[in-house]
Amino acid sequence: MLLTTAPLIETKTKYDEKSIQVLDEITHVRTNPGMYIGSTENPIHLIEEAFDNSLDECVNNHATIAAVTVNTKTNLCCIIDNGRGIPINGDVPKTISTKLFSGAKFNTGKDSYGICSGLHGIGLVCVNALSTDYKVEIYRDNQHAIYTFKSGLFKNKKIEDFVGEKPFSTKIEFTADPKIFESILPDINRIRQRMTNASVELPNSTFVLYVDDKKEIIKLDKDTFFKTECLNDTDTETSEVLDFVAQEGIEKFGVRFCYSYTGTNTPRFSSAVNLLPVEQGGVHVTMFMEILREYFLSKMKKYGYHFLPQDSFCGLRTYFSLSLIKPEFIGQTKDKLANKRTYFNQLFDKLKLQIESHFNKNEDQLKFLLEHFTTFRKKQDAKKVKSSNNSGRRGSTKFTKLRDCIETNGELFIVEGDSASGSLISCRNPNIHAVLPLRGKIPSVVTKKDILKNKEIGELIEALGTGIEPHFDITKIKYSKIICATDADVDGAHISSLMTMVIAVLAPEIIKQGYFYLAKTPLYAIKEKKVFTPLWTSAELEKARQAGKYIIRLKGLGELNPDEAKQVLLTQATRRLIQIQYSDDIQKISNLFLNVSDKRELLEDNSIIIEGDY
Repeated sequence: MLLTTAPLIETKTKYDEKSIQVLDEITHVRTNPGMYIGSTENPIHLIEEAFDNSLDECVNNHATIAAVTVNTKTNLCCIIDNGRGIPINGDVPKTISTKLFSGAKFNTGKDSYGICSGLHGIGLVCVNALSTDYKVEIYRDNQHAIYTFKSGLFKNKKIEDFVGEKPFSTKIEFTADPKIFESILPDINRIRQRMTNASVELPNSTFVLYVDDKKEIIKLDKDTFFKTECLNDTDTETSEVLDFVAQEGIEKFGVRFCYSYTGTNTPRFSSAVNLLPVEQGGVHVTMFMEILREYFLSKMKKYGYHFLPQDSFCGLRTYFSLSLIKPEFIGQTKDKLANKRTYFNQLFDKLKLQIESHFNKNEDQLKFLLEHFTTFRKKQDAKKVKSSNNSGRRGSTKFTKLRDCIETNGELFIVEGDSASGSLISCRNPNIHAVLPLRGKIPSVVTKKDILKNKEIGELIEALGTGIEPHFDITKIKYSKIICATDADVDGAHISSLMTMVIAVLAPEIIKQGYFYLAKTPLYAIKEKKVFTPLWTSAELEKARQAGKYIIRLKGLGELNPDEAKQVLLTQATRRLIQIQYSDDIQKISNLFLNVSDKRELLEDNSIIIEGDY
């Protein structure tokens, strides 16, 4: 038998050796900027790449001054330091501005860097490639050198002898390319925060920020920094602030923490690794929490207290400061530390001994914290008992599908099915994120009697804790936000519209008082290596297509891995929530629901309820 196979897709383009292209470094960076710098919302990452090099000079005691200048009128950005200066011989400034994976930080010799922020040898290449104009100016070894570039391409250089006191060592100037960035005005607050972090860790260095004609000398001591960074106005009563530093050679792990007795019970963490703010934590946070949990649980048994393991984080406020030779991060934006646990074994062994030694010597302080954890547990248990005895609120163990949170002011996510809830449960913070998957079809009805026949809706209302009229009580609501998160397709929009209508009919005050939200979810995303970039709008999608990005169509929330789900739904800086506003045309909407029943024509008019682009 002769078998023949027909092509699945007929193509008219010729594919041969001439189809293969090899891009140079600059072209590749310009074609795929998100792969190298993450977000192209504004050029803050370009400033950070150059500023990291200045910080590395300060960390290694070669510089005492680092300054950043931003001119909002000309969009010129400038980074200066008084360190050693980039070597001029051998056209090094040109090399490190045009060739990826170039730099001194790969050198393990005695003249290389010990602790550094810039690690991958791509920073200045990105700054050059993504700028319309780029200049490197250097004073070193009695020479003054200027290298200029245009749209990433080398234009000219000028090197002359110099005698006298040099004004600086290295200056990087650039103007971000408006074709690459949505806005070419950088995030000034981010720059200020970076300098503030650095000033705390490097008290012998001076950090200066110039914005137009305004000059700021950034300086903050450790105590003030901890109060402003880790505490807020509700943290009026705290335990003693404890400070521990474990050191192994030039590597250090510093942790400063206390417990708040009056603020939110949810733990709060902030950390910097080699002066880089690591906003999403990482293995260092996990290992530190394990130290506290194991130690406090052992003392709980010794002194006869009773609380759950996670209660030992109740009100915890922590700042981590790490200096590592080889830190590993997730993604080029370096938001999360990803070293293996074994990397920290020696540092954590020393840290563990210090913490244990302190509390063993301060037994009264230890018992006060144990009492704090026990009191918290008693309050939580009392709330559960009250909840189970109140017909208007749910019992915490009644539902098999609801994955509740510990805090009473957390967020409830209503999602489609177990698939969507799986990733969300894996990445959530169980203290503040609750997940309720819908297991069946939501009814397209607008009367309380008909809606409550549906088991899913009955469980949802009980979980909210408010009950319904005539016994509705908004003060008993369990969550600060109720978030409906559905797929970004027509079916998902249909379900979110039906869910909105259910809340509007059964518990309208939840909408009126601003508790109810829809989570905007992406239908497309850029996925290159480990970098996931959601495309929220048609304009972003079109821009990505024109840039030749690798674009995927998301089948639904269940397709996202935990990190992607966290980025889309949980992280406040990256998620997009739409707060639903109650409409005066609610009767019109009710009639619409009755007329269309389960038909999707409803979606054409959902703007009646929802204000904004959804």
